[in-house]
Amino acid sequence: MPLTGIEIFKLLPKTNCGECGVPTCLAFAMNLAGGKAELSACPYISDETKVKLAEAAAPPIRPVTIGVGDRALTIGGETVMFRHEKRFEHPCGFALLISDAMDEAEVDARVKKLNELQYDRIGLTLRADLVAIKDDSGDPSKFEALVDKVKQNTDYDIILMSTNPDVLAAFAATGQECSLARLATGSRFSWVAAYSSGFPSAQAFRPAARTSGLVLIRIIS
Repeated sequence: MPLTGIEIFKLLPKTNCGECGVPTCLAFAMNLAGGKAELSACPYISDETKVKLAEAAAPPIRPVTIGVGDRALTIGGETVMFRHEKRFEHPCGFALLISDAMDEAEVDARVKKLNELQYDRIGLTLRADLVAIKDDSGDPSKFEALVDKVKQNTDYDIILMSTNPDVLAAFAATGQECSLARLATGSRFSWVAAYSSGFPSAQAFRPAARTSGLVLIRIIS
């Protein structure tokens, strides 16, 4: 979590030179803690201190970008748990779920709904961010066919979901792209992380994209 002003003050040179724009190092530390000043404003901070303060200021949940281009979704990177404490820099994303256990008519209906799901609110255009394709059949070929169909009929970035690492491995072997691979079995996360390297621009995620109570992706079934 971010350092307090007093914790930052202990790392400063304490010259009280005023070259940062405020009369004392304590005032500068308080401004740093409140996000009202930049560390570069102090000309006497050592490189070691810069590293320490940068590490302390880093968000506890690292930001992750899913997808590429204008439709890329960034999640994480927050320094607070609740929106009333400070605004969320990256609000949670929404993904529509499509399963390979659904019949063709239901898949077509969901793809159509996904493409049409858009509305304006207070000057913002709201729509889903991703499509989540879930392996419920355990059949790699069926899963691959569904992914291919969704990719051909939408421009959404794709989350792959499976409890079976072999299904994701089979998909990776096809050379197709996806944006995020999620394995529902936590103990096998390292497997899917390795398989995700076979997907250009893909990320691998642990079960339920939720960290320390913050919802990062909400999947709509």
